[in-house]
Amino acid sequence: MNQQSKIKKILKHFKEKNSGTETEFIETSLPFSTELNKNEQELKQLLGKSPDLIFRNFPIHFADGDTQQALIVYLDGLVLEAAIRESVIKPLVDDKPLQKDNLQTLGQIQERLSTKRITEENNLSTAIQQMYKGKVLLIVDGIDKGLIIHVEAFEFLRAVEEPTSEKNVRGARDGFIESASANISLLRRRISHPSLKFDVLKLGEISQTTIVIAYVDGICDQALLNRIKGRLNQIKVDAINNGGEIEQLIEDHPYSIFPTIGNTERPDKGAFLLLEGRILIFCDGDPVSLFIPTLFMDNTKAIEDYYSRPYFSSFVRLLRFAAMLISTTLPALYLSALNFNKELIPSDLLVPIIQAREMVPFSLWMELFFMIGMFEVVREAGVRLPQQVGAALSIVGALILGQVAVSAGIVGAPTIVVISITYISAFVLTPMMEIVSLVRIGLLIASMILGPFGLIVTILGLLTHMVSLTSLNVPYMSPLAPAILTDFKDTFIRFPTRLLKNRRRSVPNKKDIKIQSLPDTGEKQ
Repeated sequence: MNQQSKIKKILKHFKEKNSGTETEFIETSLPFSTELNKNEQELKQLLGKSPDLIFRNFPIHFADGDTQQALIVYLDGLVLEAAIRESVIKPLVDDKPLQKDNLQTLGQIQERLSTKRITEENNLSTAIQQMYKGKVLLIVDGIDKGLIIHVEAFEFLRAVEEPTSEKNVRGARDGFIESASANISLLRRRISHPSLKFDVLKLGEISQTTIVIAYVDGICDQALLNRIKGRLNQIKVDAINNGGEIEQLIEDHPYSIFPTIGNTERPDKGAFLLLEGRILIFCDGDPVSLFIPTLFMDNTKAIEDYYSRPYFSSFVRLLRFAAMLISTTLPALYLSALNFNKELIPSDLLVPIIQAREMVPFSLWMELFFMIGMFEVVREAGVRLPQQVGAALSIVGALILGQVAVSAGIVGAPTIVVISITYISAFVLTPMMEIVSLVRIGLLIASMILGPFGLIVTILGLLTHMVSLTSLNVPYMSPLAPAILTDFKDTFIRFPTRLLKNRRRSVPNKKDIKIQSLPDTGEKQ
């Protein structure tokens, strides 16, 4: 049997039956045999010859002096060799003999083994899939079942550390990692309550990627949860490699430039979102978790806002919102005013701008596009290069580029100032970096063609599009459109914590009140 036919045979038995919260494999015509040799031959035929595939036979002794052959199968490098020797083989070979009773042999074996989890398996195809996840398969001669033993070697792919994409000054320093089980434990430490639920399913016919859905029962909206599960269960693909693929497969508007599913690497933010009524999705192997629903105004907020005093937090939120407007519209406004409406610029400022551009050989729109392109290249290079080199390139590269361009007369100094302010403002909005870049270019093109009229029409069209967006049927622009006045206490500004007694109505939830009582401060202001 050639390799292609072997793969087809395996895939034939990996048909999924989605029901409830996890994926179950349909019983196939590939059960375990009671003869150990047949099981071994079937495994070798299906798995082929691979240097990391280990078959190890050993005898199990019984009290009457008889022996029974057993076989363990695993993939080298995915399991702990020492754990197999000490927790599997040694208790069955060196300890006192077992009682000769085939019906109870598996039960006796499970009692002897000292691993964290053991499950019985009737389906050989499912057992093979578990082996590829780092499990050990134990088969005993005369028994038509196998034992799946959990002794994974790489339960944690790296240590828990602070995420690089979401820095903070005050607050927790831990971040999600690539292990779904580790991420679950990070949330458990922050929400120690049985209402925190985790549903598990497998996605990808070949990859069989573990997907975890986290929510707080009694707070999250059941209709939203069912909607998410329904869309996940409808995904039929060969492989799921990361959470970004899931995001693009289940979102309401896959062709919009605005992401309607958020993401985070911070467990403290994840716990906060869960207690708001949102739902998290983890993809095993990806440290970034998705959260649903996400709203546009979430981009101007940070979890650190709730650790600080409300006055400074409100000021920073307004600053972020202003930075978003500046970063997206400033180049377009500059082009529109200078080319179409010079009367809008004060004469004291207009004269120096015109003088600075007298020696520039290119038109203004060419200057702006050239500088935006160069800054985007420098920014992308700074992200992709090693951290030390990238930081130096982002700062020194931009300064040298601007200084040399002005000295050579390629661009004018006012253009450098406009672009510099634009990109410095964009650094405040890390979650919106991709959106801001695209919107900035779109508005600049509209201003280049139609001037102020094109800019206004494009902004109105953009706002209309944003109002029409939903995050799994939850309005993306809520609480602005539709207007929910009670949620304005935690939108542009943040009211003191004492006044935030209710959960936001922008996010569907089943429990409105989140603060039941507070200490009496004697009505001091």
